[in-house]
Amino acid sequence: MQVIQSTKLANVCYEIRGPVLEEAMRLEAAGQRILKLNTGNPAAFGFECPPEILEDILRNVAGAHGYGDAKGLLSARRAVMQHYQTKGIDLDVEDIYLGNGVSELIQMSMQALLDDGDEVLVPAPDYPLWTASVSLAGGTAVHYRCDEQADWMP
Repeated sequence: MQVIQSTKLANVCYEIRGPVLEEAMRLEAAGQRILKLNTGNPAAFGFECPPEILEDILRNVAGAHGYGDAKGLLSARRAVMQHYQTKGIDLDVEDIYLGNGVSELIQMSMQALLDDGDEVLVPAPDYPLWTASVSLAGGTAVHYRCDEQADWMP
């Protein structure tokens, strides 16, 4: 039996593994410092979880046998709210939704917002998740070029 790939995957190109990563690993093995931006893992870049979230996780781990709150951990949502309030942005904790990484949230947002054929402006160069998520949701990514010489503005 042959599995036939969906046409939705025609515009999905994701270099999380493959030749580019292999070349990065080769250069790294040769002593070059390589900043790998092929995954969105914040821990790899030294970002640490706020202490209040770690405390909340430890306090609740014994009872963590099922799904968490659909909106995300309340203490994490509060931390996001407080961060933006310090910047003068008025948010309520009920306005904040968290997920298991940005990929999940971008994909869910595109599925919820796009109808087949909708066009979405996507900066180029882009993180492939944007184009892939638009395509998988039935939309069309319309890329606009960002210029390094102009501080990445179009």
